[in-house]
Amino acid sequence: MFQLGGHALYLNVNDSPAGRGETITDTAKVLSRYVDGIMARVFNHQTILDLTKYSKVPVINGLSDFSHPCQGLADLFTIYERRTIFRC
Repeated sequence: MFQLGGHALYLNVNDSPAGRGETITDTAKVLSRYVDGIMARVFNHQTILDLTKYSKVPVINGLSDFSHPCQGLADLFTIYERRTIFRC
């Protein structure tokens, strides 16, 4: 994030509102007031869906039990880079 000119805030489950017993609904609402986007690595995919539903900022699925889309994009980018290198 820093390389793109932004700043990141890392919250593990113990530091986040959810780790203190808040619901995902409340967590999404609170985080939306402080950040411009949320990337969440969770186990249960429903958590991502709930964050998306109640957040006022974009939510990126960093990892869930349903999918790992950021890894998929990274893999596709690697394939693209490798094909470009071998064409030279």
